[in-house]
Amino acid sequence: MRTTFNRAAGIVLLSAVTMITGCSKSDNPVTDAVSQLSSESRPKRYEIKSGIVHFEPMNVMGVSTTTETLYFDDYGRKEAKETVTETNVMGMKTYEHRMDITDGDYALSYELKKTLNGKDETSKEATKTDMRQMREMALMMSKAIDVNELKKNFDYREEGTEEIAGVTGRKYSVALNKEQPDARVFGVMYKNIVLKSEMGDISMRASKIEENAAVPASKFEVPAGYTIKEVNFAEEMEKSGMGETEE
Repeated sequence: MRTTFNRAAGIVLLSAVTMITGCSKSDNPVTDAVSQLSSESRPKRYEIKSGIVHFEPMNVMGVSTTTETLYFDDYGRKEAKETVTETNVMGMKTYEHRMDITDGDYALSYELKKTLNGKDETSKEATKTDMRQMREMALMMSKAIDVNELKKNFDYREEGTEEIAGVTGRKYSVALNKEQPDARVFGVMYKNIVLKSEMGDISMRASKIEENAAVPASKFEVPAGYTIKEVNFAEEMEKSGMGETEE
């Protein structure tokens, strides 16, 4: 369940990066963007109605390989990430094939297949997280954010353009630690879709993008035979320690 919470929280962080790299005439575009996300009429996330983005296998320290495919429809209001991870650590071989879906007010996550040294350990339980609480929290936090100050603190830089998967995207970089300005995270965005993210030796890069593709509706649904477990976002925050306050 903690993994589900971390994935859901990651959506807010990724959204923040997208907003930092974007442009707005508002005094506080972060607040405006989150306000829109909190309303019934959700804005377009991407500039393409539907698509499929295939990413190159990502190798981590020679022990783990992850391959990801992104599916989206309705300009990103529906999104699904299909991930296959294979790990071999000291003879322990794991294989995990999973789906993570955001659709409307909810995030869904489930395993399609999971094995340990060939033994099937697939869970037939899908978790469902209500994203409305997360949006309310993001809205409160965003009211105190000055996007120009945020760019300054992260030393945000426009880095020109770069061709990825046959298209030309906008390249940018940020420093996660302003005491180490050369240790930067680089990204490339095309029509608001992140096609590349790179930090040191770790890199995720798109190999192919299918614009306005016909995405099967099944990619945004939990298969038959799964039970769905509701996840309370506020409770998970408290368990993780993020909801604690000092007296």
